[in-house]
Formats: sequence, C-alpha cells, structure tokens
Amino acid sequence: RFPYICYQNGGGAFLIPYCIMLVFGGLPLFYMELALGQYHRCGCLTLWKRICPALKGVGYAICLIDMYMGMYYNTIIGWAVYYLVASVSSISGSLPWTSCDNEWNTPFCAPVTLPQQFANTTTPAKEFFERQVLEQYKSDGLDRMGPIKPSLALCVFGVFVLVYFSLWKGIKSAG
Repeated sequence: RFPYICYQNGGGAFLIPYCIMLVFGGLPLFYMELALGQYHRCGCLTLWKRICPALKGVGYAICLIDMYMGMYYNTIIGWAVYYLVASVSSISGSLPWTSCDNEWNTPFCAPVTLPQQFANTTTPAKEFFERQVLEQYKSDGLDRMGPIKPSLALCVFGVFVLVYFSLWKGIKSAG
C-alpha cells in the first residue's frame, strides 16, 4: 500500500515531505498519546475526557479510525489466509495462480512465461485474485456487489477471531 501511494504522489519526491511530517508530526503525536495513556493508566476514550471534557470526541474519533483500519487490514490478512489454504491444498503440486488451465481463467489469460505480445492479456495471478478469490465477475458493479463468498468470509472471520483472542485480556495476554 505505501509503495503504491508513494508512486502515485511523485515517487522519491514524495518521501521528503513524508519523512518531515513523520519526524515532526507523526512520531511526536504517537509518543504523546502513548505517554499520556501510560501516565493516566487509561485508554483513549477516558484519556481525552480527563484532560479536557470538550476533547472527549477525539477519543471516539481515534476508536472509530482504529475500527475502520482493523476491518481494512484484517480483510487483507483474510485474503492472505485464503492464498495460504489454496497453496497448501493444491492437488496438482503447483500453485493454482501460475497456470491458465483452470475453470476461472478467461481466454485472455496468458502465462507469465510467454512473451506479452498482445495488449489485452492478463496474468493467471490477476485472474485468480479477481475471478477465484473475489469473484468479481458475479457482480454488476459497486451498487450490486453479488453474494458473499463463504470460504473467503470464513477466512476473514478466522482472522477476526484470532485478533480477538490475541487481545481479549489486554496487556496481560499481549505481552
């Protein structure tokens, strides 16, 4: 994700303002929140209410942002779990996203070993992700997403359960 954002915003020139903001903005604010939380021995919801009751919304905003980030990154980890299961359970011995002779491949699939002579070809890995993992071809667009894929939902649910049991006792279980 970060290399893509860096590329979209100017490549190496993006790194200079990013590092400046990280050193002078991000790290001091992170350290401040960490130190205040340890000093007051509370979480972000009660911390900002203790400091200034008018800033109580900052704690709620932090929790809301953390919740959205957790959903986003746990979904990506769920995809990785799906890939892990697909690679371990491969019957033929080769990875399912390396060949074009699967039921989810289209006629435009071209193996990576062949030279790319045509402009309208896709790789087997891209077709595996879009057509087998996400099943994008079953939806009509963003307004009609299509059915939930049970195997992918199970992977994402398993990641959420793993995260829950990693954090349910707080600092006692997390180390």
